[in-house]
Amino acid sequence: MAHQVPQEVAQDIGPFLSQLAKFGYQLTDSRYDSQSFGNYYVDLLAGKTWLRIVRDRSQYYIDTKSTDQLRKSGMLRAFDDRAAFERAVLEWLRAA
Repeated sequence: MAHQVPQEVAQDIGPFLSQLAKFGYQLTDSRYDSQSFGNYYVDLLAGKTWLRIVRDRSQYYIDTKSTDQLRKSGMLRAFDDRAAFERAVLEWLRAA
């Protein structure tokens, strides 16, 4: 059975997760915390490539096993704007 993200996460980034699925990313885990500013994370896997999408206090960032890769691509930072974050992640994946 496929992992389902919490409704609050789906409302926030559901279309973005669908776009990531086009790159082969499958949901493996997620957690939403209503008691902690509505923070959440979503884990995704494409082959051996693991990504974590995080919302922490209304900021978005991406995590991988290679912070060097994120640093070199300028993705080792938080975004205040969800749309800008989504565009940056998609551009980063297209370039990879």
